[in-house]
Amino acid sequence: MRSWQIFKLWGIPFKIHPYWFVILFLFSWSISNQINLSSDGIYSTKEAWIIGFLTSFFFLSSIISHEVFHTFVSLNHGVKIKKITFYFLGAILQIDKYCQTALGNIKIAIVRPLSCFSTAFILLLISNYSTSEQLIAINIISRVGILNLFLCLLNLIPIGSLDGGNLLKSIIWHFSGSKYKGRNFLNKVNLSLSFLILIFGIFCLFGLNFYYGFILSFLGLFGVNSSKSENQFFKIENILKFSKVSDLKFKPLRKIEFDSNFSELNALINNKKDAADKYLFVANNGRWTGFVDESILKSVSIKKWERTFVGDFKKPIKSFANVYMNNKLWETILKLEETSEGLILVLNCADIPLGIIDRSKIGYFILNKLGFNLPPEIVNKLNNKYKYPLGIELSKIVNSMKQRGDL
Repeated sequence: MRSWQIFKLWGIPFKIHPYWFVILFLFSWSISNQINLSSDGIYSTKEAWIIGFLTSFFFLSSIISHEVFHTFVSLNHGVKIKKITFYFLGAILQIDKYCQTALGNIKIAIVRPLSCFSTAFILLLISNYSTSEQLIAINIISRVGILNLFLCLLNLIPIGSLDGGNLLKSIIWHFSGSKYKGRNFLNKVNLSLSFLILIFGIFCLFGLNFYYGFILSFLGLFGVNSSKSENQFFKIENILKFSKVSDLKFKPLRKIEFDSNFSELNALINNKKDAADKYLFVANNGRWTGFVDESILKSVSIKKWERTFVGDFKKPIKSFANVYMNNKLWETILKLEETSEGLILVLNCADIPLGIIDRSKIGYFILNKLGFNLPPEIVNKLNNKYKYPLGIELSKIVNSMKQRGDL
């Protein structure tokens, strides 16, 4: 569903998702019910709904103000934000570039909890020391303050992408000098907390409250799986950073002599093993001189095939998308995404072609490194040269690493 822009600041659109209005209604309804049950008739149903709605509305307004402060600090530390979309209790930021320093990330992570705590402190101070007889206004102020305090504590939990998690890994990064150590430690903390929640949820499931036990067990299981997935991402990122093209198994080049005529070219095409192959590389006395596309057959009449030679149609080797065998794997993936066909030629330091690689070659290499050794018959069924196997979006992983400054 399309989000609605509420304002634009520093060139960044601040938007609200339509689901927010549904949650606003449900949150207002929940607060009004709580007031009706606990106020002993002090407030009418209408007043309870007013308190519920205004509490929810001002709570959202405070979240927007917190995000404005957070955005200001982020921009001052080199973060490039494309847009911000609010989902009631928080916001999702579309970021093009992340902060590249540990200290900067610490400041970015702490500003939102501090803003929530400051708001809560001021509002609770006003509600406790106010002499106003406007009970509804005091009730609203007090509830918004309590909700901000709750949001502050929630954000400080060292889990995942919450501010507490970012703060923890940034502090470790700052003192250890290693961004990887910070992320790795945070992932271990997430895994430990998820296991504790899962165990407590199972205990509640069979001993205390089935409903809460089920929710806690689900959250714990989700956290465990998320931590395991994050660990796999660490491994993939390390493979992409430190592996080279030379570690891959190249597909051999299809060779044809420069003085071969089109009839001989047609015979090679008819006898090829892989129907997807359409390029042949031209050789002259053992030296690679260029390449041709099978489609050149269509440009010449069959009657002239015997008198037409492949060498007259060759293109320079360097015009084929290429990388050197010593290139890093992540560089190769970016180069591969620039091609229209998903094929790339591998050259040695002397510019001699060694073979061709595609997305499937890279994908199965990484799967093997991760310990997923698929049987050949399954590989053949899943093999698609134009896609990474099993839906692995390696290009997105590489772009994410670049945005974080890991490359």
